[in-house]
Amino acid sequence: MIAGCIEKMRAQDCSTCDHRNDCAFIVPELLGRLFQPAPQPAGEKPPQSRGGTFLRRLFDEIAGAARREMARKPERPDSFRRRVEAELEPMLASGPIRIEPVARALGCSRQTLYRRLKAEGLTFEQVLDGLRRRQAEKWLRDPALPVKEIAWRLGYSDPAAFSRAFKRWTGKSPQAFRNRPG
Repeated sequence: MIAGCIEKMRAQDCSTCDHRNDCAFIVPELLGRLFQPAPQPAGEKPPQSRGGTFLRRLFDEIAGAARREMARKPERPDSFRRRVEAELEPMLASGPIRIEPVARALGCSRQTLYRRLKAEGLTFEQVLDGLRRRQAEKWLRDPALPVKEIAWRLGYSDPAAFSRAFKRWTGKSPQAFRNRPG
C-alpha cells in the first residue's frame, strides 16, 4: 500500500486511490522533501555511511532523543506495581477481583505476576488494598458522593465491609475521615 501511495502522491493522483482517506494527512510536498538530500551546512560534506536524506536525519534525531530520555529517566522500581494498578482500577466496581484476568491483561502468567510483585516487596493483595485505599480517600473528599456509592465503586457489596476496611487502613470511619477539618 505505501509504495503505491508514494507513487500516486508523487504523480499527484490521489483522487482515484482507495486509501486516500488513510493517508490524506501526508502532504505531497512533505513527501517530496523526505526523499530529497538533506541540506548541508556550507563546506560540510554529507555523511557517507549514514545517508543524507531528510528522513534519515529525522530518524537519527528521534533515536538520539529517545536514547537521551531513556538514560535520563531510569526505570522506576515500582513501575510494575503501577501497571498492575492500571489494570485493576477499571475492575474495582466489578466485585471480587481475581489475579488471573490481571495477569492475562499484562501478558504474563499468575506466577510471573506474583514473582515480579514479590521482587518489589509486594503481594497482589497489598497492591489491590493500596489502590482501594487511595481511591477511597480521593472519593471521600467529594461530599457529593455517598459512602454507599464509594463502597460499590471499590467493589464492596456491603458498605459495612468497606467501613471495616477503611478503619483498618486509616484508624477512622469513612464518615469521620470525611468530616475531619482541613
